Amino acid sequence: MIFQDPYSSLNPRHNIGSIIGAPFRIQKVKPEKGVKAEVQTLMERVGLNPEHYNRYPNEFSGGQRQRIGIARAVALRPKLVVCDEPVSALDVSIQAQVVNLLEDLQSEYDLAYVFVAHDLSVVRHISDRVAVMYLGKIMELTDRDVLYAEPMHPYTHGLMSAVPIPDPHKEARRERILLTGDLPSPINPPSGCVFHTRCPKYREELSDAQKERCRSEIPDLEIKRDGHFVACHFAEVKAEIVGVDVDIPSAEPVEVT
Repeated sequence: MIFQDPYSSLNPRHNIGSIIGAPFRIQKVKPEKGVKAEVQTLMERVGLNPEHYNRYPNEFSGGQRQRIGIARAVALRPKLVVCDEPVSALDVSIQAQVVNLLEDLQSEYDLAYVFVAHDLSVVRHISDRVAVMYLGKIMELTDRDVLYAEPMHPYTHGLMSAVPIPDPHKEARRERILLTGDLPSPINPPSGCVFHTRCPKYREELSDAQKERCRSEIPDLEIKRDGHFVACHFAEVKAEIVGVDVDIPSAEPVEVT
């Protein structure tokens, strides 16, 4: 797993060699050339100086600390890595470098990522398939390109419309969808569709009979199109509200000193 906070996810009492080498000790794996040599190889692979093996986390920047966390996560060449918002705590310029590093490692080590994020541009850049979640429930699930071109769930519509388009003429013509009301408690979610209390479609477009269905009947995650699953009784495509038309720029490799 790669954690969100690169500061609290590293033990300040352990040096970097000990932190990255922990998976080898815990799983009792003995690399052919020894743990130290393997750890230094991993450090070099993620853009850290292998000579800093004995340094402590406080001697590194946020981006460098996240690289340490990434090296630890891939040390034993796992098949699956859970990325819990791994770039949300970093500056945008550093985000690009870390995302590009994750993509390179995915290709090199044949990894699968479960990438948790709230930044729609980052999700679009790195994901192959996207699940949109609300109160712990999957609202929409489909391929990345389909989701960003033809979103069908009202919650996805609201997320997409919140992202500005860097074109004032397009932005002026685009529908802005506001989600009013407070977020319900996950411990005591609303009956029926968990999103109905904040759903603009429920509030403005549906008849009383349709609203009753939303309040009383939990929508199944059903396939609406080829490979496109939506948990909504009255799903529809709204391609005109999509505002995520930018991507994270590619970052050139940076020498870490």
